[in-house]
Amino acid sequence: MKAPLFRNCPLTHWTSALVVPVLTLTVVLAAQAGGNSLADAVESRETARISELLASPIDVNAPQVDGMTALHWAAHHDDGELGLKLLTLGANASAQNRYGITPLYLACVNGNANLVRGLLAAGADPNTAIKGGETALMTASRTGRIGAVLALIRAGAEIDARERNDQTAIMWAAAEGHADVVAALLAAGADFQTPLEKSGYTPFLFAIREGKTDVVRLLLDAGADINAAMDPRRSGGKLARKGTSPLLLAVENGHYDLAIELLDAGADPNDDRSGYTILHSLTWIRKPDIGESSNGDPAPQGSGRRNSIQFIRELVERGADVNARLTRGRRAGGARVSVIDATPFFLAADRADLAYM
Repeated sequence: MKAPLFRNCPLTHWTSALVVPVLTLTVVLAAQAGGNSLADAVESRETARISELLASPIDVNAPQVDGMTALHWAAHHDDGELGLKLLTLGANASAQNRYGITPLYLACVNGNANLVRGLLAAGADPNTAIKGGETALMTASRTGRIGAVLALIRAGAEIDARERNDQTAIMWAAAEGHADVVAALLAAGADFQTPLEKSGYTPFLFAIREGKTDVVRLLLDAGADINAAMDPRRSGGKLARKGTSPLLLAVENGHYDLAIELLDAGADPNDDRSGYTILHSLTWIRKPDIGESSNGDPAPQGSGRRNSIQFIRELVERGADVNARLTRGRRAGGARVSVIDATPFFLAADRADLAYM
């Protein structure tokens, strides 16, 4: 302790000044400790203790030091019965902990439709959002439990709300492959056509990237453009290139069965708006040259029963031009050859891909 801090203050005065806040803090902590017993019991899932406390005069909204209440913990543990009982006893459906987390968010994480409905009936805001802008509807859509999603829609949740990355609930549902949730959001008027400005993705393209065939079919039926080209603000590297088609996106991610479905639904097998046809792109999809090892990244794991060679044969059967020539792209430099005027066979030879050749 540095003397100058107390040069003009007698020690007795300083001691008194210190004791008051310490005593105040002690009283506050003691009060909190007594008030937190219900939240602690629910957190620990002490059934007998919970029953004992609920049978006595107690503040069901007493928070723990981080703001978690008994209702938070009931929602976290997916204990809908206890959660609904706490609501009948006056639990605050809109309580937030210090991180802005509400019981509704936790109920949506678990997809507990009964508790979600109970919380909404008790006054929880259907448009509540956590930091970053993730709304309850986004959370429920990602989780994929249709009952919770429908409850939020009926309560007035904003269908096309956007989080900090501009993504919407239908994008989350599409990427996770929750076709029933996507259908419900479409019925509620969700926008599935507007792409993300930065990445160029739509719900349709998220579903294709993840190989969620049921959602792809659903969005095609809703009017998604099977030949729409991506136009991201940034492209290159691991980001989608400008001009990437839904078909190319499916192939790049190894979803060859899905790619065949797209072809049969009208996708252009010779689309080259990305600068390359599908047959050209398959040369580096099969043998990537970006990565830390000498072999580069592994080929995409993908989905379905077809492998790349089987897909190539079916692609050609559906009209892909094996002699298509590139009109733009990388020119010769360093150890790399020019791809201008190159055919798929030439690029396969450059990678020594004998099976493809």
